[in-house]
Amino acid sequence: MITHTLGAILAGGSSTRMGREKGALTLRGTSFLNRIHETMTQVFGEVIVCGGSTVPPGGVLIPDARPGEGPVGGLLSALRVAGGRPVFVIALDTPLVTVEIIRSIVEPQAEGCAVRIAAVAGEDQPLVGVYGPGVAPVARARLEAGRRSMLGVVDDVGDVTRVATDRDSLINVNTTQDYEELIERYGL
Repeated sequence: MITHTLGAILAGGSSTRMGREKGALTLRGTSFLNRIHETMTQVFGEVIVCGGSTVPPGGVLIPDARPGEGPVGGLLSALRVAGGRPVFVIALDTPLVTVEIIRSIVEPQAEGCAVRIAAVAGEDQPLVGVYGPGVAPVARARLEAGRRSMLGVVDDVGDVTRVATDRDSLINVNTTQDYEELIERYGL
């Protein structure tokens, strides 16, 4: 069990493209939120849900430090709660993530102003990654400047490691069509 890093599920989005709450979508009878939480609790000693209004059984809900500011606001909330530890974040709409992928990103431990993120076919996946405690001022400055992009946070950090990751395990479900394709493709 990893205790040097806090696990955080980013669940504060408004799901405008989906048209309904993504956390309540199900795969094989389990909601996205519960599925990701179950996977995360196999890795981390402490897992929180940032934003949103639903918490899985045994979970801890932390309100976004700055509601409506997107995932950067959720990252700031998680870094605040982490008490100087790095934070592994994952978006709520990545329900197929595996324990193996999480471990490959979390180890070795990110320290200071360092980031370790998933990369799929050379494309950065900043919503699946670990952020060192020194990233908080960078994220805060971006929000204060009205820039809410997680890719922008990564760009502003000097120490970034990209971990090549399997595309199928990081399928991102943003729309009803994405969800229908996921169910059809995997028979979930």
